[in-house]
Amino acid sequence: MSRINITPRFVLDFIVGRYYGQVEVVTKDIGATIGTEILSENGVRICSYRPGTRHPDRAQEIAEEHLREALEMLVGGSLVHAPGLPVGEAVAVALRHATAAEQKWTPGDL
Repeated sequence: MSRINITPRFVLDFIVGRYYGQVEVVTKDIGATIGTEILSENGVRICSYRPGTRHPDRAQEIAEEHLREALEMLVGGSLVHAPGLPVGEAVAVALRHATAAEQKWTPGDL
């Protein structure tokens, strides 16, 4: 018999100027909290953390708040990125800054 594994996923679409992008939010129940992973549209992990909630839908809302904060850092100029850095990479850097205060989590560790 094959093992079946279902992972809930949530996608956030965003627009910065003329750039359209998306990030994927993956949540996992890891005991006393929900582990949250934010992935690029290519499936590369941008950041992972424990948002301090037991509810996956609230963890998704928190991820949306972090994305909004990251985009505001870029558009508002409070986070200056290197010239020539693709917008998707700049968003990833800003997301890492936006989630810096969260408790870190390494997927696979419980």
